[in-house]
Amino acid sequence: MLIRGAGDEDVDAIVAVGQLTWPATYAFAGDEYVREGLDTWWSAAAIARSLRDTTVLVAVDEAGVIVGVGNIDLRGDVPIIWKLYVRPASQGTGAGSALLAALLARATDLPVRLEYVDGNEPAARFYAGRGFTELRREPGDRPDWPDTVWLERRPGSRR
Repeated sequence: MLIRGAGDEDVDAIVAVGQLTWPATYAFAGDEYVREGLDTWWSAAAIARSLRDTTVLVAVDEAGVIVGVGNIDLRGDVPIIWKLYVRPASQGTGAGSALLAALLARATDLPVRLEYVDGNEPAARFYAGRGFTELRREPGDRPDWPDTVWLERRPGSRR
């Protein structure tokens, strides 16, 4: 598994990661939630903006296929990981852990925050197992949408 920086030539492959992961990951939140998320966060324009404004890394398998993506925004006082997704067929291969480690390495000696959608139990377990603890919860953008759970990992937290 190779972790490398993403570039403009990777936009379509990154969009494909989102198209494969979001429906499977957020089925519990409903079709409208999934559609809105794909339209907002996984369009080619959104990915291009992410490449411009954040550090975007991809996980590439032995066949050269991008199987995962993660990004970290280093512009604020506290770095924020906005994306960490691995294609369903590649989950459990270590791609997510490798991406997370590479993202955390970009924020040496700083706390790092991220959020996940309440109800995404695999994400809750994944992040808890890597030293993230809950900071706060925010209500969903719409009354029938799940809450957002914000987590933080302090420097020196153990896996």
